[in-house]
Amino acid sequence: MTLPRSPLPADPRDPLAARPPAVRGTLLVAVSGPDGTGRSSLAGRLGVLLRARGLTVVTLRRHGCLLCRKRPVPPRVRDAGEPGGDGWTRRVADPKRRGSRLRRAHAFLEAVEFAVRIAVAGLRARTRARGGESVVLTDAGPLDGLVRFDLPAGSAAGSVFRRIADRYGLTLLVETGPGILPGRGWEEIAGPPTVWWARYRSWSRRLPRITRLDGERAPSSVAAQALDRILDTVRERPRSEAAPGTRPHVVVSIYDDAENPACRDGGAMAVGKVARRLAEDFRVTVVTAGRSGGSGERNGIRYVRLPVRRTGGRVGRLLFLALLPFVARRIRHDLWLESFSPPFSTSLLPLATRAPVVGIDQGRRPEALWRRYHVPFFLVERLGLRCYRHIVVTNAADGSAVRRLSPRADVQVIANGVEHHLLDETRLGTGRFMLFLGRIDAWGQGLDLLFEAYERAAPPLKLLLVGTGTPAEERGLAALVTAHNRGRPEPRIVWVGHADEERRRRLLLDSAFLVMPSRHETFGLVALEGMSYGRPVLHFDLPALRWMRGGGDVAVPPFDVTAFAARMNELATDPELRRRLGRRSGIAARHCTWDQMTGGYLALAHRLLDTPGSAPQPRKRGSSWLTTR
Repeated sequence: MTLPRSPLPADPRDPLAARPPAVRGTLLVAVSGPDGTGRSSLAGRLGVLLRARGLTVVTLRRHGCLLCRKRPVPPRVRDAGEPGGDGWTRRVADPKRRGSRLRRAHAFLEAVEFAVRIAVAGLRARTRARGGESVVLTDAGPLDGLVRFDLPAGSAAGSVFRRIADRYGLTLLVETGPGILPGRGWEEIAGPPTVWWARYRSWSRRLPRITRLDGERAPSSVAAQALDRILDTVRERPRSEAAPGTRPHVVVSIYDDAENPACRDGGAMAVGKVARRLAEDFRVTVVTAGRSGGSGERNGIRYVRLPVRRTGGRVGRLLFLALLPFVARRIRHDLWLESFSPPFSTSLLPLATRAPVVGIDQGRRPEALWRRYHVPFFLVERLGLRCYRHIVVTNAADGSAVRRLSPRADVQVIANGVEHHLLDETRLGTGRFMLFLGRIDAWGQGLDLLFEAYERAAPPLKLLLVGTGTPAEERGLAALVTAHNRGRPEPRIVWVGHADEERRRRLLLDSAFLVMPSRHETFGLVALEGMSYGRPVLHFDLPALRWMRGGGDVAVPPFDVTAFAARMNELATDPELRRRLGRRSGIAARHCTWDQMTGGYLALAHRLLDTPGSAPQPRKRGSSWLTTR
């Protein structure tokens, strides 16, 4: 006959049963039941399933106290006839023979040692989780200890076991019929199952948060039911740092500020749009750099500026990264999004906070900076990435590299977006000049390679350069342009400097195609912007730019100036080719919108804050022009 499987309410007269669950910190989960119910194998299976869903799990095997492990049946504790036969039955039926002093001392020793072991396991789990959700899973719990020793309710050992039970967020009681256990060889070890199940029924009524599982079902079904119950408990746990009735607090940190004209690069603009989208569902604070410290609010978002810009570019970035851990200790938050700041990249922020930290790697540059400056920034990056459990990259090439450097991290590929524009068929294939649009960095953007290719190609179109940089870079570019145009009746290369949004739009509409001769690229947001206007993009075939394949781009082998010049001349002299490629570019750009990009971050934030136990959804691999290979 199978025991009833409906949950039984706790005894309202028991003060311990009426206490709310202690859910702060690590969740304690016990798998209880007689040894023959397969609780140890179920605990192992649950550990694997929970890790696959992004939780940090520490599995604690309980094999009795130190005395039990050294001597499985201690002679001074064992009563006559135990553990089997009539002597065992008489001992159960006779209250005077039950709970001798030695047995109570044995129970107290086991309870105290068990409490210490789960405390150590909880500390290990929190250390490994680094602010994420963690679970300590035991293949036996306080319920099993109370049933095993069957102590009087007022005994010291029973009180310790019940206090331990109050710390557990969930106890899974695996039930089977009395006729199942003898077939598994359990009766010869522990005695008649009916007596033990009577104890389990009695104690389960007095302990809180007991969930019963049908142990006679297939092991996979039992594991699935147990997994669902654990994940439900994780989702229902209140966040300890969030005040009741308030929205979760998300902090976004980035050195560049999208509102600062001196550093309005693609990364700052993308992070600014992400912050505005997150503000729809969360309280958002943006931590950025400024010339003076302070805070303010704009568009419902709080901005905190660290006074580090006066020290210069690289020193300011280094100071910004050094201050972030201290800022994280002062600003209470539920989730932190950290945009990495090259060349120093990570700030080891997960070591300073218990909340989840998402690293946003908008472009890996350490190897390129090593080739240029011979400074091993990549060593800092390789060590720092291993601290992050959640990392977002903008292209599949960077995703593969980050997975190699940090195998344990959950790496998401979320491409940048662009405003959607209606294609004007009458403008496709037209244009009065070829356009370079981006930050002025002669080496990184490959402007020296572009000038050399333009000299070799001698195309019929002018080359227009749009962008700003540091004073030193701008002086160097002005010298290059002057040297190239010297002796010509009309300048062939024109640098117009900064362009506001309206002028930028007109230049893109009037251009024939874009050139991107970069030695290193992060994502190529400028290329995506040109594609949205139906303009082809000529570029070197860099791994970070392969998301454009088949989308109206023209790729040549990296740093092959001769090939770049040949394709430049081909595009400049063939309007029909530009028309075909431009149409494909405009169609491809529709797959990357700001709404889609910011929606990816919003979904990630909800997954980490609302359902921390849910499994990471696999990325779709290969959809038309945008691939994640």
